[in-house]
Amino acid sequence: MLVLLLAPPIIARAEDPRLAEIRSALQHIREEGPRHQESRGASPELTTVKHELRDWVESHLVQLGSDPNDTNTGEESFLAGQLNAELRTAHLLCPAEDQCVNNTNTWLGYLGPIRLQFRQRESYLIVVTSFGVGCGFDESAYLYVRDHDHWNRIWESEQNIYTKKGYTPQNIHAVLVSPSAKEGTPLVMTLGTQPWCSSSWRDNYVRVWKVSSESKLLLDQTRWAWAYGLHDIPMEGSIGPEDALIELTVGSFDPGIHHYEEIWHYRIQGDKLERIDPVALNPRDFTEEWLAQPWTQSALWSQPSSRTSLQGVHDDDNGGEFAPTLHCRQRPDLWQVGIDRSSQKKGSVYFLVRWRPPYHFTMVRALNGPAADCTEKDPGADDPATLFPIQDWRD
Repeated sequence: MLVLLLAPPIIARAEDPRLAEIRSALQHIREEGPRHQESRGASPELTTVKHELRDWVESHLVQLGSDPNDTNTGEESFLAGQLNAELRTAHLLCPAEDQCVNNTNTWLGYLGPIRLQFRQRESYLIVVTSFGVGCGFDESAYLYVRDHDHWNRIWESEQNIYTKKGYTPQNIHAVLVSPSAKEGTPLVMTLGTQPWCSSSWRDNYVRVWKVSSESKLLLDQTRWAWAYGLHDIPMEGSIGPEDALIELTVGSFDPGIHHYEEIWHYRIQGDKLERIDPVALNPRDFTEEWLAQPWTQSALWSQPSSRTSLQGVHDDDNGGEFAPTLHCRQRPDLWQVGIDRSSQKKGSVYFLVRWRPPYHFTMVRALNGPAADCTEKDPGADDPATLFPIQDWRD
């Protein structure tokens, strides 16, 4: 006897009306895009859509576990996958780059995938949303804290000023949350890069907030940096209850050197930030940073007895070409960093830099000629260094 096994009928799931509204709004933004070329096609209407998508995501966060003692089992990644599947079904995600761009270098009117991440042993949840604009995506970030069986939003970062100079869309590489400081308020740091159609040099953004009932922006810094430095992303960083550390790859004034690792390390006390060691990872990088900063900052990195003479050299600098860094035999904590300034029609200058472990540097003197005892070759002194492990297994 032949038995027919009949599969249950497939029930089509009705589209979420909120996603239909978002799609309609994005279609209108795409049609109006040519009128807003100064802001990559984005306009204030995009803020409304950002909030509609954020609210839609928040309506699903109840699916995440409510027990703070549970270990992370990847449930946030699973939920992100479900949400992105719904966006894809609703034709809100770009199915393929060539189908979205259409040779116009714009993803306007499409969404990028939603990202969910736990932080601080699941005490916090980060949500990142992504909206297509000219030459890339404009990403927003939101931070939630668990309150019994639901998540409360306590912080957000959005780019909602749509003017030629005010609009700074960014690809968010990291949202870092510190352990709570003594007053019980965490610090949040975002690392982002300006999206663009071409060029490996971009504006990079570092922002630090103190999160409380009224979050306060403590640091908002932009730096032109190279996208192909030592790491997978243009910047690396970490944040603690009272400090923030950032490393990024910036351009050298010496074309032969091309780039170096710039270090920003800030002590955070209350609402004030103070730049502290390390500021560089070798004598040559320190010299370049010392020359690049305003004298008010460089003076703090200079030997007090030499500040008057050093200021004259600092203010007269126009770059040049580095000579190999040499160690001073008779003064073991000194290295000589020479700069040939003939291209600026100036004489060479030789800086004596004190280097004490691990990365404490002081500008000691500037000489018109090389020091007699600074002749010991030290190739390792100019080797690239990083404070963040390089993951070679990605190669």
